[in-house]
Amino acid sequence: MTTRRNFLKNSTMLAAGFGLSPMISSAATNRKEEDIIGRVNLGVVGLGMGCADLWAAMSGNPWVHCLGLCDVNKERLDAQMKTFQKNFPERTTSMKAFTDFRELLKVKEIDGVIVGTPDHWHAYIFAEVLKAGKAVYVEKPVGNSIAECNAMVDIKNKYKGITSCGLWQTSQRYFVAANEILKSGILGDVYKVQTWLCQTTNPSSVVEDSEAPSTLDYNMWLGPAPERPFNEYRFRRWRAYWDYGGGQQTDWGVHWIDSAYDGLKALGLCDREYPEAVFSTAYKDPTSFNETPSCLTTIIQYKKFHIEWTQQVAHLYNRDKGIAWIGNKATLVCDRNGYEVIPEHDADGKPLVDKIQLTGKSEDGGIHEHMTNWCKCILNKSTDTHCPIEKGAFSTIIAHCANISHRTGSRVVYDPNTRQFVDNPEADKYLSKTYRSPWQFPKV
Repeated sequence: MTTRRNFLKNSTMLAAGFGLSPMISSAATNRKEEDIIGRVNLGVVGLGMGCADLWAAMSGNPWVHCLGLCDVNKERLDAQMKTFQKNFPERTTSMKAFTDFRELLKVKEIDGVIVGTPDHWHAYIFAEVLKAGKAVYVEKPVGNSIAECNAMVDIKNKYKGITSCGLWQTSQRYFVAANEILKSGILGDVYKVQTWLCQTTNPSSVVEDSEAPSTLDYNMWLGPAPERPFNEYRFRRWRAYWDYGGGQQTDWGVHWIDSAYDGLKALGLCDREYPEAVFSTAYKDPTSFNETPSCLTTIIQYKKFHIEWTQQVAHLYNRDKGIAWIGNKATLVCDRNGYEVIPEHDADGKPLVDKIQLTGKSEDGGIHEHMTNWCKCILNKSTDTHCPIEKGAFSTIIAHCANISHRTGSRVVYDPNTRQFVDNPEADKYLSKTYRSPWQFPKV
């Protein structure tokens, strides 16, 4: 049995690696600047999440510059150009604005491109970036279908590009520390991983179609997605519509699915082998304008354990979102605020292990670590990023399996070798999506 002394010693050493005591907030820590020789020039396509990623890459990294911003919404484009020029004046002197990503890719001096568009654009632009000989960072979920995820891996393998994905919890210190705790064996036999997100289930009222704003190239925004009239709500809340996203399962869910598998790897239970089956149950208010469900529960089944994703209103472990690895001796709970080990008790009420806790303010610091890692890999011409496309594709495929189970009302078994579902032609219909002309599905 892990003793308190040994575990605290290990926990303290672990925390020291991140520059803090195991019982204090990260607010007291300071980042040690490195001497970096060289320069990395970035471009961004899609200035929502893409700008958050760019900000993280440039903050504290004076060797990272930006040469181009691209967005189909000129109003947003102009605003972000001003923001980055104001905050990073010396590293945006050559930055240009683009409304067509193909023009940005022609800039030879750009080393890497951040893809922060809506999901239905990810695969196509990802492929074009690699074909242009540049590194690529693509937001999560990496693709809007299983077929797109597989194509992105194939294209990366052909062009040997430097890739990374927006699943940044893999770089956040709380989750890194949680994986070290899992390696210690303190939880005993882990039989379940629980992940969750608490969001309102209030239905969305119907919004009438309208004319697109004059500052928006709506046809370009649609891209390969089916042609539909402009609708302000669909445009703003695109994740709730199957043409452009996969609801909370592919938006938030992929973060926690990825963290679940990071932990399972640390436990030695699973190194991203595909599950025996995935099945989901969900509820969607029939009056809601959204297409994706408000409440959804997914079971990802293996022989000796399973992973559960729950999209609900009630909090779990006093957290609005998070992950819990549940063992017969203790449960490890982790979110962006920290982690804690919650002991089980014997028949006499004695805890089987000691309670361990590290809490602090909610941190998005993992984004900085994540982006810095990608930029350093560009500088060093290394493909060893924290989250290469293969890692992001796996978590995204699992999330798509969950949505497909819900949409077909069936238990689905995905075969990565055939890239089809086993004996489920109805589920196979959702493997890919038809691209609107003139855009074509990315091929190797």
